[in-house]
Amino acid sequence: MANKNEASHDWLRYYPQLACLDDPVWHEAIAHAQEMRVPAGTTVFQPGDPCNGLLFLVEGRVRVFMSAESGREIILYRLQDAEICVLTLTTLLQAVDYPVEAVTETDARAVMLPTCHFRQAFAGSQGFQDFILGKLARRLHDTLFLVQEVAFERLDMRLACLLFRRFREAGGNRVDVTHQQLAQELGTTREVVSRMLKEMERRGCIGLHRGYIELKDDSALSKISDVKRIGTPHGLAGSG
Repeated sequence: MANKNEASHDWLRYYPQLACLDDPVWHEAIAHAQEMRVPAGTTVFQPGDPCNGLLFLVEGRVRVFMSAESGREIILYRLQDAEICVLTLTTLLQAVDYPVEAVTETDARAVMLPTCHFRQAFAGSQGFQDFILGKLARRLHDTLFLVQEVAFERLDMRLACLLFRRFREAGGNRVDVTHQQLAQELGTTREVVSRMLKEMERRGCIGLHRGYIELKDDSALSKISDVKRIGTPHGLAGSG
């Protein structure tokens, strides 16, 4: 991981709920926060690593996932700008090692609050405790949604929803992604994803190209997915 330096308090503007806290316990704790710059592609932690503090992501994107011995992955969630890693939080609260892996997908800037100072703030600052419990509740809701997807929804529907989300994030009709990356998102194999993508292409929903996928007919793709859950992407191709 990149250099660690004592953090200035400018990172708190990304966390307005924490920036407005005005109690001495909280201010004493964050005086010991350390800023980190982490290059893209860096393993932030992996199973068995000890947890040395709570990570506040300031800028960047981090993928948190589980891997099987076969090499298959399932992505639990992604951290975006101004989010904390809830698995780091639960690891701290239980005083156990990390059970999963996290890798930066972009260059990232983060702040770490060392374990002893996290415990000090959590025990002595009601505002910080409320912030932490709120984050736990939100992530629990997201996890239940993931379980529902994996357990009850057809894989082709999940793939179509994922494509819609990617097109929306890209803001257009093209998304740069490989079949392997989509398989990792869904916790399945590349071969299964490739078969489904080819069927979607046959039905006129998408066009497959080396290294990217093109949206051809969002109406046809919406018949496979439940777009109400994610919202129809803006700026996408019309329906044929």
